[in-house]
Parts: sequence; C-alpha cells; structure tokens
Amino acid sequence: MHDYDDPTWGPLPVRPAALRWLLLLPLTLVFLPLWWVVWVVLAICFHCVAPVAQLIVDMVPRAENGAIRMLDATLGQIPFVPLWCVTPVALVREGDTAYYQARVDRRIEKQNRRVETSQYRREYYRDLELGAHYFRGVGAGYALRVSSEQGWNLHPVLRSHPRRRLRLRHNGRPRPDLRAG
Repeated sequence: MHDYDDPTWGPLPVRPAALRWLLLLPLTLVFLPLWWVVWVVLAICFHCVAPVAQLIVDMVPRAENGAIRMLDATLGQIPFVPLWCVTPVALVREGDTAYYQARVDRRIEKQNRRVETSQYRREYYRDLELGAHYFRGVGAGYALRVSSEQGWNLHPVLRSHPRRRLRLRHNGRPRPDLRAG
C-alpha cells in the first residue's frame, strides 16, 4: 500500500493570504464561470459521441477498460474545480486541519450510505472522486487511510494523483455493524 507519511500524500502547503485574496479570488470570480462553460460544451460533445463509443464497447469484448482510460486521459485531465479555484470558505479555512478532516469524513460517510442503501448496488455509487479541494488541509494520505477503513481502495482502472485528486472504488461489501455486540 502507500506510505501515508510520504510528503506527497501529506497536506498541501498553505497558500499565502495575499495570494488568496489578491490573485486567486479574482481569478475564481472571473474565470471559473468560463471554465464551467467549457465543461458544459465538452459534456455535450461527449454526449454526442457516447452512442458510438457504447456501440464499440458492446461489440468489442474487453474494450470497456480502454474506453474508460481514454475518457480519463481526455476529460479526466480537466478538473471541474481547478486547483487555482478558491471559494470563500477556503479563504477562511485555509490551513484548518479539523475542518478538512470533517469534510473528508462527511464525504466518505455520505458515499458509504449510498453504497449500503442502494437497492441494486449500482456501480456508479461505488466510485468516488475526491478533488484536492476536499483534502487540501489534511492530505491525500489521510483521505485514503480513512476511506480504506470503510471499504474504499484506489480505483483499479483510473489513476489517482495525491496532489490533485483521489479516485476510489468501494469493494461492495457491507461494513460490519460495530455497534451491535
């Protein structure tokens, strides 16, 4: 497994206040809406190409992993919330470890409830992507350690990068109920 104490899996460095307030906040306010317009356009393009890709995946055995990797290599390289984006909450909470720990814990617990309460154990509930904005103050190592205790592992097909995003997959087994007993 991974060494959780490795600096690359640790918290991202705290951005200086002047950088956050004078550069990142205006960039976010101006360019983030444009960034999302590009995302919508890309989503529409992929939606138009999807039926052809689905036909190929249905006809060619074992093409699904290749299709997933191709999509990851294109659309997966453009994050929905980029690293330079700073929200008002992030401005105030920069460097607050407890806030980021609670944020990671809530996100993983919410996704766990989806996996466990899903009637048919739907596949899309088993995948979880955590962007750096979720674990910025605690690091990818903390997020991976907490999630692995609850049945999540690194995604077998999609790649994770400890400074940008974690892609996790649930093993599909229900957690043991530790309260009973």
